[in-house]
Formats: sequence, C-alpha cells, structure tokens
Amino acid sequence: MRRAQTVRHYGRPSLALGTDDLGMLKESPDESSEDVLRRQLIEKDRECDKLQAQIQTLQAQLAQRPPLEAVQALQKEYTNLDILLQGTQRENERCMAELERGKAREKMLERELEKLAGANWQANLNISAAPAPVAAMRAANVLNPHRLDAGSAPGGGSAASTEATAAHVEQVRLLILGMEQRLQSREEKLLKTIERAETEGDRFEERRKQVLSAVA
Repeated sequence: MRRAQTVRHYGRPSLALGTDDLGMLKESPDESSEDVLRRQLIEKDRECDKLQAQIQTLQAQLAQRPPLEAVQALQKEYTNLDILLQGTQRENERCMAELERGKAREKMLERELEKLAGANWQANLNISAAPAPVAAMRAANVLNPHRLDAGSAPGGGSAASTEATAAHVEQVRLLILGMEQRLQSREEKLLKTIERAETEGDRFEERRKQVLSAVA
C-alpha cells in the first residue's frame, strides 16, 4: 500500500512538467493543450508522409537494380573479357613486331635481288609487285646460303655460270611467288585477328558500362 502511494506521488510532477511543456508550445494564449497536441500531431503526420514517400522511392530504386547473381555474372564476364582483351593485345603486339621484321627482311631481299638481277629485278624476273607489305618476309633466309657476288650477274662470265645463274634466278622466283601466297594468307589472318580484337574491345567496353551502372 505504501509503495502504491509512493508511485502515485512520483507521477504527479511528470504531469505538471508535461503541462508546462504544452504551455511553452502554445502559439497564442487562447490555444488549448488539445490544440497544441492536435497541431503537433498534424506536423508529425506530414513528416511521416514525407518519410513514407522517401521509403517508396528507395524501394522503387532497389527494385530496379538487378539481382546479386546477375551483378556477379556481369563481373565475372567483365573479368573474362578483360583477360581475353589483354591476350588479344599481346597477340597483336607480337604480330606487329613480326610485321616490322618482315619489312626489314623485304628491304634486305630487294637489295639482294638488285645485286642478282639489276635495278629492274621485278621486270627481269617477271615478278609483279606484291600487294602485301610482307611479300618476301623469309625469302632472304633462302637466298643467304646461295648468295652470288655482284660480278656474277647475268651477261658476265662463262656460259656455264650464266646457265647456273639463270637456274638460280628461276628457283628464287618460284620461292618468292610461293612465299607471296603464304604471307598474303598470313596477313589476312592478322587483319582478321585485329578486327576480332576491335570487336572484343567494343564488347568489353559495353560490359564495363553495364557493370558500373549495375553496381552504382
């Protein structure tokens, strides 16, 4: 019984304090406590409506995001495309280095043919200009073991040396024509590789944008 009285006496100051607080919140002396509470309730309802609208907006944005599995799949594909692109770039660099070596060998072969058949070696050997820049990439390796001196060009020396030179020239011509065909095929393969690399690069960039937009 004494405890109950103590609790009742303890609660009275709180009621008095609440009344004082409501008095401080009155906008005018004529406003009652009920009016203050009603006004506060309306304000809280407005705040709740704003929060509810924000929650709905966030839920709509969350619903538009792809599922976690789709994001992980895109990230995995992004990684695979990155690895593929790096490998393709290394292959392109290797092919370009080989192309440069082919140009150097072509120049060396032209100098050897000028020594062998004169400045007009294409007309003398009945060889048309190659469409590919690497038309004679490896023919120098074939010519080096059988290279002739500049003084042994056609028209000089004995008939035997002239006949040997003509046979050697014919052999070189056939070798060059064969290498033209093989190297032209190789260049076409190189162009296809470059085209595929560009396609993979575009696809890689598109996937990268998708992953970034999905994660954002």
